[in-house]
Amino acid sequence: MKLIPIGSKQIAFVRYDDQASQMHIQYHTGHTHTCCDILPEHYQRLLQSPNPYDLLMQMTSDKAWCPPQA
Repeated sequence: MKLIPIGSKQIAFVRYDDQASQMHIQYHTGHTHTCCDILPEHYQRLLQSPNPYDLLMQMTSDKAWCPPQA
């Protein structure tokens, strides 16, 4: 999993799990949220984006958050 730095005051980086189609969003506070059903092509767009924060907000606005794993 490759880490993508986001350059935001809140979000440190994201990483993508292609096996589960999940994006893990790591906050500077140490918390992590997982977004389900992220397609590989969406992740590729994020890798190539000049503004990953805005694209991340667009990508996750209508997606379901995965339940926390125990």
